[in-house]
Amino acid sequence: MLARVGDNSLHHSWIADKTVTRNWDLQLNAYAKDRSHCQDGDLPPVFDYGTKWDSIARHFKAHPELLHRYEYIMLPDDDLLMEASDINRLFDIAVEYDLTMAQPAMTIESYMSHAIVLRMPGFRLRYSTFLESMACCIKSSYLRTLLPMFERHFTGWGTDMIWTMLMKDPAYRAAIVDEVPMTHTRPLYSGPIYNTFAKDKIDPKEEVRELLASFDNHPLRMHVYGGYLGNGRMVGAFETRIRNAVGLFMVAKNAKLSWNTFRMGCAMLIRAFTSMGYLPEQLRAVAGTKMAVLGMGAPPRNPDMGLAAAGIPLRAPERPTSISPVA
Repeated sequence: MLARVGDNSLHHSWIADKTVTRNWDLQLNAYAKDRSHCQDGDLPPVFDYGTKWDSIARHFKAHPELLHRYEYIMLPDDDLLMEASDINRLFDIAVEYDLTMAQPAMTIESYMSHAIVLRMPGFRLRYSTFLESMACCIKSSYLRTLLPMFERHFTGWGTDMIWTMLMKDPAYRAAIVDEVPMTHTRPLYSGPIYNTFAKDKIDPKEEVRELLASFDNHPLRMHVYGGYLGNGRMVGAFETRIRNAVGLFMVAKNAKLSWNTFRMGCAMLIRAFTSMGYLPEQLRAVAGTKMAVLGMGAPPRNPDMGLAAAGIPLRAPERPTSISPVA
């Protein structure tokens, strides 16, 4: 686990239970002003005062041996409550089901952006085209291919809309693991990184629009398309969506975003009938976009297709060459 942590980090909760033999090591990539808060990892801490994703890219550039030493690397934020035994289980499930990407499911108490990641009763895991960026576990061999994107797309906004589908043959390779819970404790859009965006005049929503427009076959919807129940039985897309829809309807009243949760349940129900044959395919970059230049996803179908076909400027706005420290 490479955790990006500040002065109010909750990472202490992850290692609090000393009776658990962990199958993972913790290293802290810190932006904390008080360095004494960041000395309890298993590996020496690294202090980097950039933003999360460019800091992570620098971390692995400086320590490439980590990508060889560990089969999976988890990249959690510091405002998550998790237990050591649950994190053990996440890594075990990732190995058991040969997942390239996995994340814990969010508890109903969590502040959330998208209801698809809420923990659904009865499931062990659900295969999904969307995994949140706040606590994703990634196979190291795949993480290597994502690092150039992290380095240049440092807001991180929109990354979770594409990264499960940049790999070759992405079906059944990314999952929300309902057996493993986590609680997101910080209200949305309130972290210190948003002060950085404002200071550098960066619009994260524009970043999302540009990122999605960089691929000509993005589904533009979040899909679950299969899964495993707690008893080990595999279920197909139809049953997964029906069960997921019912689960969302049941918890909507108590969710932080009740209306969004209810709407996602309706969407799941509709897609159970309208997208029965859907499976994710590798995203195909539009020629000339930043993602194509970085080699993200499949090569363009038509090499002559320009940015205009994607509805974005021929020249993307220049980003700052230096990033303001996180406040």
